[in-house]
Amino acid sequence: MDNLRRELFFENILNNISDGLLAIDLDGTVFFVNPSAERIMGIPSSLVIGTSISTLMMENSENDEFFQCILDAVYEKRTVDTIISFSFHGRELRLHVVTALLSDGEETIGIIVTFYDLTALVSMNEKNSRLNKALAQSLDRFIQVMIGAIEARTPYNANHTKSMVMYAKKYLDWLEENGDSRVRKIRTPFIASVWLHDIGKLVIPKSVMDKARRLGSHEKDVMHRIELAIMCERLRMANDPSTKRSATRKIKQLEDASEIIMAANIVGYLNDEMSDKIEKISKMKVLTPAGEKVKLLDKYEKDSLLIRRGTLTAEEREIIQSHVIHTKEMLDQMDFSEIYGEVSTWAGNHHEFLDGSGYPNGLKGDEISWECRLLTIIDIYDSITADDRPYKPAMPPEKAFDILRSMCREGKLDLDITESFYESMAWDREKNEYFDDITFQQIEEDED
Repeated sequence: MDNLRRELFFENILNNISDGLLAIDLDGTVFFVNPSAERIMGIPSSLVIGTSISTLMMENSENDEFFQCILDAVYEKRTVDTIISFSFHGRELRLHVVTALLSDGEETIGIIVTFYDLTALVSMNEKNSRLNKALAQSLDRFIQVMIGAIEARTPYNANHTKSMVMYAKKYLDWLEENGDSRVRKIRTPFIASVWLHDIGKLVIPKSVMDKARRLGSHEKDVMHRIELAIMCERLRMANDPSTKRSATRKIKQLEDASEIIMAANIVGYLNDEMSDKIEKISKMKVLTPAGEKVKLLDKYEKDSLLIRRGTLTAEEREIIQSHVIHTKEMLDQMDFSEIYGEVSTWAGNHHEFLDGSGYPNGLKGDEISWECRLLTIIDIYDSITADDRPYKPAMPPEKAFDILRSMCREGKLDLDITESFYESMAWDREKNEYFDDITFQQIEEDED
């Protein structure tokens, strides 16, 4: 290709590219402008070529930022790569400006400036940003509705969730202050998983979830049965004086049984002596107003009163444990994506233990993520220190950490996370400023 054809080839390229292009001498005078530059700037080439950038700047004062950027590149002989505003017939454009040094092979002889209109793309990004914010707000509202529904069914469980969020926020703050780089990325979805970790309890029967005593809703039935039996014995005695001795003895047995049953109903730990007494009482038969004899305790009542620790039977415990399955199923239907992609997994695995003894999937070791391990520790800590549980007294923090460390030694919990959580003091309500306002707080958004 000869020189003339080569020059025509390059001239054709420069005149037809969609990017605006200016060539400027080192004294700031424009010596080349292509049609795209004319169109984007809205200034004819006849007014640009041979004119200094400083003159153009004075004549187009509303676009000082654009021309100042070029002046800096010319006089400082440096490259620029930036996005700036540009006013065009009352519209504000967003231009991507790039400068490069122009040389003749030995020395710099000028500056090449290319720029193109990013307005549509920036507008689209801003629109997407608004949509993302709207989606985040929708998620906030969804969580508020769900937590409100849980709170309406069982206030202590909503307090449990709120407390866990406060512990989690303070602990993540502490980690970030100490240079943990992962916090910024996982903060928002992790806090969301804490808010939602017990959402599956919405489908758990209230009689099971709020069972404060071993007999639960059967307590009134048992006490009523005893009262009726005592009344029947008194009627029997009144109708037939010869039965006075046996009736009196039966009434005493029923009164003693009532005291033992009520004691076993609320005791924290059922010892062998009390267990034997319940076994004997369960064999007692009592009179009904119809003149029939029935067992004082049915199978459910007997099994409930024989629970060693806690208030739930084996069947009820399975029902309670199923809440994590329901949690994951419900959250999976939300089709979380992007930064929220792991929320359902973290929330659904908060009862898994490192040794595989947890539920619902018996995960172990590396199958359990750092986020799940942390959520589990915070969940257990609040469960045993909460002072609003209807079925047990609160435990002091130091005693609670003794239990957590014991579970670490058993291979159930992560010792490093447990000790880090302890060191952070995030568990200390008096030193955790998030507890200054325990009302519902929305999920915080990333600063970017």
